[in-house]
Amino acid sequence: MREALADPDERHRIDPADYYFRTNPLFETGAESCAWLHHTVCVGSGYLIEGGIAYRTFRVL
Repeated sequence: MREALADPDERHRIDPADYYFRTNPLFETGAESCAWLHHTVCVGSGYLIEGGIAYRTFRVL
């Protein structure tokens, strides 16, 4: 598994049931219209795609 994860050309083929990524993103912006993000709590999970990682992120209410 470690070898497959290290290979960017192959890692997106790993079954998502064999690993997990979790994230708790923080946001910082200078735009007043997006200032609400400073006080927003989010959680998410990631999964491998060809060429990188994609995330599903959710706002906690």
